[in-house]
Amino acid sequence: MKTTVKIAAFALMTLAVACAAGATFPNRPLEGFGTDTVGGLGGDPYVVTSLDDSGPGTLRDAVSQSNRYVTFAVGGTIELEATLRITGGHITIDAADAPNPGITITAAHAGVAAALLDLKGASHIIVRNIRVCDAPDPDTGDNLRIWDYAHHIVIDHCSFRRAGDGNVDICRDVHDVTIQWCILADTVKNSLIAERNYNISLHHNLYVRGDERNPQLDDTTFVDFVNNVVYGWSGNYGTRIRNGSSANVVMNYYAPDDGSDASDALVLDGAGPVYLEGNILPPSCPAEGTCGAMLEAPAVTEMDPETALRNVLAEAGAYPRDYDDSDYANEVGSSPVQSTSWGAIKAMYR
Repeated sequence: MKTTVKIAAFALMTLAVACAAGATFPNRPLEGFGTDTVGGLGGDPYVVTSLDDSGPGTLRDAVSQSNRYVTFAVGGTIELEATLRITGGHITIDAADAPNPGITITAAHAGVAAALLDLKGASHIIVRNIRVCDAPDPDTGDNLRIWDYAHHIVIDHCSFRRAGDGNVDICRDVHDVTIQWCILADTVKNSLIAERNYNISLHHNLYVRGDERNPQLDDTTFVDFVNNVVYGWSGNYGTRIRNGSSANVVMNYYAPDDGSDASDALVLDGAGPVYLEGNILPPSCPAEGTCGAMLEAPAVTEMDPETALRNVLAEAGAYPRDYDDSDYANEVGSSPVQSTSWGAIKAMYR
């Protein structure tokens, strides 16, 4: 059932939260389909001591073997000369305790093709607290790609922005993945989840300034989409579920900006079973669930949409928050909703 709510101006002021440098990393529990894994826990410890693209002490060297728990003694930007691909298993990349300003991965030059961080057939991987930005290729440049039978993957408190193609794409027979407490921002095609995937949890993420695919589910089943914030989809659409995809869409918060078509906040286009409950949607959005019972999924901490909005804006993304992530959170939190058609909503609760 569709739920709509108007947020008072004083509440919006409390949402404009930017995390100061040195803020404590918010250790939220890992939840959802992907979390039946320990990643690299119990494996060989590897400390990254260099921000170079390759060589001893680099992240590329760290993930070249399976069964590793990777931490960082350095903070800063890793400029990749080529895709950083992980094909092994039981690896944790944990930058929660990296020195300021944290860890950012980007391309060294415009000639870097395909994805920056690429999990091809990888399994039992946990990635925490990194930024992946500016994949340059307009056709294949994903910031993060999870694909080709990869499984048991957790992406926690990471930031993805300005990809040439997709910020986070999950495709080709992938299963048991959790994307949680992340920021996906500032691109045309934010996140595609397609081609025979199943068991995907997407919760407490901020999708902001993505013209479309926030996310798009295509030929994907058993997706649990809970407590996400979707803001601003230009002239295209927010979330689209199509080609037989099935999902729970529960207690999410959709807010168009001035350039968004509010009626396209959530689009069901040939979807399979879709359970809708407790979402804040523009009143002009016609989306209705196609099944009356929630699809079975692992437990995720559920919040009412307003509480989720506050917490996602305060906590999502990599720490310490940099200028861009703070700007995204502040833009959503201080958006003048009362000047838009969406802002005229009256409180209506089930």
